[in-house]
Amino acid sequence: MFHTDPVSLCLAALTFPAALKTDRESRVGRGRFALPAALAAVLLASAPAVAVAIGVLMTQERKACPVWWALPALLCSALMPDSTLALLSLFPVLFWPALFTREGALFPALSSVLAVAIVWHAGTVVPIGCAAGLAALALLVLGRSVFWGISPGDLGLVRPAILATLLIAAQDEGMGTGARIALESLLLDLTLITLSVPALRLMPVLVTLRLPFPPLPGFLVLWLGIHAALGLAAGVQGWSVIGVLVALLIGLISLFDVLTVGRRPDTGVLPIGPAGAVCGVILGALLLPVAVFGMFSPVLHHVEGEWVWPFWSLGGGDGAYLKVPALMLILSVMWLFFVKSWRTERGFEKAIANLLLPGTQTGRSETGLFEEPPALPWIMRRLIVGGRIRLQALAALKSGQMPDMRQMAVGLWLVLLALVLVVLGLTA
Repeated sequence: MFHTDPVSLCLAALTFPAALKTDRESRVGRGRFALPAALAAVLLASAPAVAVAIGVLMTQERKACPVWWALPALLCSALMPDSTLALLSLFPVLFWPALFTREGALFPALSSVLAVAIVWHAGTVVPIGCAAGLAALALLVLGRSVFWGISPGDLGLVRPAILATLLIAAQDEGMGTGARIALESLLLDLTLITLSVPALRLMPVLVTLRLPFPPLPGFLVLWLGIHAALGLAAGVQGWSVIGVLVALLIGLISLFDVLTVGRRPDTGVLPIGPAGAVCGVILGALLLPVAVFGMFSPVLHHVEGEWVWPFWSLGGGDGAYLKVPALMLILSVMWLFFVKSWRTERGFEKAIANLLLPGTQTGRSETGLFEEPPALPWIMRRLIVGGRIRLQALAALKSGQMPDMRQMAVGLWLVLLALVLVVLGLTA
């Protein structure tokens, strides 16, 4: 009657922070129905009961999926629970408020949790068809944004379901290491998405942890997800093309995370200054992966068969390892080399004092870490100016206007394809 495996229990635990509302003006009673319905959809094994729970949850959303699509999709999922087409028809129902209406979702993180639970509990679903359907959904949202000139929704909500299909495909092929890598990326991504809901209410700067820049946790999700997809492309027959396409899609979604995080309003209730924001991001980047992989290590053990806590050295399954502490050390050394403010008299001591005691800042020292603008070499300044000119077209996204994609799409896809080909060449 209930799913009691470690992955299902983990998803059930993540529904609690995901059931929080980001909109403070919404009705209070909606959360009372959203959390029990989400728990029922994650834990129950009866397909009709799951369809009813999803229907109840969708009625709580501000702008739910149209009835002419939602009702047949829920009926098909209840009558044909093992059909791949019925499974694919549920994805628009789950992601409609967050993707197609942009700001029309009260519980956006629950869409990701429920999508992962549906994929994980599907009996005879075809992983290739499921991955192709999710990719088509993401491309549909992007195409709609391009042709109608509107900003895309939070595409990062679709990525956990894509990682879940990679997990199932790796398990079906007996690739324990690939399954563990996909599960690591999945759990870290779901944690970032669900924790972004309370972060928006308390400390919105923590949402930047989703950015795909090293050494932030969003970069770990990107690195692990690409290696999981390329591992299937290199080692499983039939995944050669779709695996590369999924890797490209994961990279594209990570690029759009930059736009999504940039649109978040700064409406937190905790009064913090620049130094507090920097400390929060640094502590989150250090402690969040440790906490996720530590608490969910039994779940990783259930998938691969050995006890793992792989934060200090993340393996890609192809001989590549990401040394997270070494990466942080290299970035710190680069900061010390490029930024000259610490070289002035007592400059480094003042920077540390301002970071630890932001209340003592006065006058020009209120900038936090830097007492003067960074002094970069001439070559670095030229590269930054050139990149700033090329990225000016992306600034139009904040006002709801899409740039001329004919000039950007080809170069973007060529860069992503070149990165994937380099990784494939190194792993050959």
